[in-house]
Amino acid sequence: MTPGLERAISRIRAWGESHDWRGYDPYDALNSPFTPYLTLGRPLAKRLLTQTVKLSPLNLRPALRVQPAWNAKALGLVASGYARLGKAADDATSGEHARRWLRWLVEHAERRERGAGWGYHFDVQTRFFGYARETPNTIATAFVAHAFLDGAELLEEREWLEGATAAADFLSGEMRVEGRDTTFFRYLPGEPELVHNANLLACGVLARTARALDNDAYREAAAAALATSLAAQRGGGSWSYAETPGRRWVDNFHTAYVLESLSHCVPSFPEVEEPLRRGIAYWHEALFLGDGTPKYFPESVYPLDAHSYASAIDAWVALSHFHPDAVANATRVANRLITTMLDPAGHVHFQKRRHWKNTVPFVRWTTAPSFRALAGLLLASRAQT
Repeated sequence: MTPGLERAISRIRAWGESHDWRGYDPYDALNSPFTPYLTLGRPLAKRLLTQTVKLSPLNLRPALRVQPAWNAKALGLVASGYARLGKAADDATSGEHARRWLRWLVEHAERRERGAGWGYHFDVQTRFFGYARETPNTIATAFVAHAFLDGAELLEEREWLEGATAAADFLSGEMRVEGRDTTFFRYLPGEPELVHNANLLACGVLARTARALDNDAYREAAAAALATSLAAQRGGGSWSYAETPGRRWVDNFHTAYVLESLSHCVPSFPEVEEPLRRGIAYWHEALFLGDGTPKYFPESVYPLDAHSYASAIDAWVALSHFHPDAVANATRVANRLITTMLDPAGHVHFQKRRHWKNTVPFVRWTTAPSFRALAGLLLASRAQT
């Protein structure tokens, strides 16, 4: 077990609870009341404002009057972290915290014609698309669904499966694109592009929910979409972010999403195991340094990003049945996270670049994922003893 693992979890937990798990986000600049005046509503200006605030080592948000806030994906991660911690430490208070945030997620769902989804608490503008705050997306919805599934499994309370069912209904009913040549789960409502990590996150949720409920319909909804991304695996074992020009990069944390999602699919789809093992081999070889530090891209170590550390720990723990050193690898990454990215105050730093470090306290991107990941590692480590 990583030295100081329990102490690190306690520090993160104390920070999160002292802030009631409200916080800033790398992409929350458009929550500024000055946005209409600074951007004049132009997408390029919105993107420039978002990136300037995101990348600044000085926290510009107070000056822009951006307020720390709750984020659904972050609170899904927090709920999962508490459920894991409660199981690992037999801690009743962790269970109570998990239930509080699971109830919050139920109350703040975006109800749709079929099921419910979850989104982010800020407007988003990227070089590829823009969308309004609280628009439900597959990424946030998938992590919230896993929180409900963790609640049902680890708290042993099947009532939380209602939340997972709502997410599965939304994903299979609104986010599934079925065409003549390809089937996949989209990132956003109406978005036509295949993004592999989003597609496979949805598949993982549906596969896991199908097993929990003995529901063949969810399994069948995932089957063709799963096959789409399996067919797109590159010869070396990797998956690109997407298939359109300009979006074919490979990075660490999106690869971790893919691999963890595929691990959820294997019990229902045995044909996944062989490509999953090839993906693990590529990820391990191309995207880590010898000491366990996660590289951002295969060709570039920097920026060292806390989201890559946390996602890698989660994925390695999930892959324990497919790699003999998975938990040991998760432990090495956790040690690097704790020693290089955890602030003495208890939040997790954002990024370290060659000559400077961004230590702004984010919740969705750094602190909540680290809490969930380290709690999962603690649970896995104790299960081995």
